[in-house]
Amino acid sequence: MQFPNLEIVRANNLEEIGAKTAQIIEALSPDASVAVSGGTTYREILQFWREGLGPTRVKIFPVDERMVPFESPESNWGMTQQRLLEPLDWPQPKRCFLKDMDEDAAMGYERLLRSIFHGPMPEFDLVFLGVGADGHTASLFPGGRYLNDNKSWVLQTSSPSPPRDRITLGMGAICAAREVIIIVTGEEKRPMVQHMLTGDEVMPIVKVLRHPVKKLLFLDQGSAEE
Repeated sequence: MQFPNLEIVRANNLEEIGAKTAQIIEALSPDASVAVSGGTTYREILQFWREGLGPTRVKIFPVDERMVPFESPESNWGMTQQRLLEPLDWPQPKRCFLKDMDEDAAMGYERLLRSIFHGPMPEFDLVFLGVGADGHTASLFPGGRYLNDNKSWVLQTSSPSPPRDRITLGMGAICAAREVIIIVTGEEKRPMVQHMLTGDEVMPIVKVLRHPVKKLLFLDQGSAEE
């Protein structure tokens, strides 16, 4: 199936994807805004970014976060700080998130975003997404009533697997970006990629693929269709 403004980039491995995406970040201006996902794929990507990024320091935001302390190994933002921001001494004003997680985190994150972006939606220069085996992206899961919500900046959602309580950019906020980069790796993801590219809207990632926002889909040898 054809999706608007989608370019599929096939790479040999995750290291190559990390190097290519680091170059994309490096090409941005220092005032650029970049939202980064968490999860196992980005745990490795952050390592390659740490090795590949030069002195340019863009504003970094989380795409989504689990309702756990940042010290928890389950925390996306904690992982980003530990694996990227702290080692590179990223300027504190460009680490764009909450000081800690609490029950009002979704409202707090939206307030922060609205203090930085002043349009009807936040306009990130880049949003980095991953895709779960069920087709979820960010913390937007199959069957969620919020999948057709294109107005909310930040949502509180529930994951089918723990940690269940999450906050996440809404679909409208993700698709308002200047560019979305989706990274999928590993042979275990190949059936999901094949299903995703059929355009089944049960999968939240397909909502992004169908949107006219500019998109790059990075696949390694394992995940790419044969």
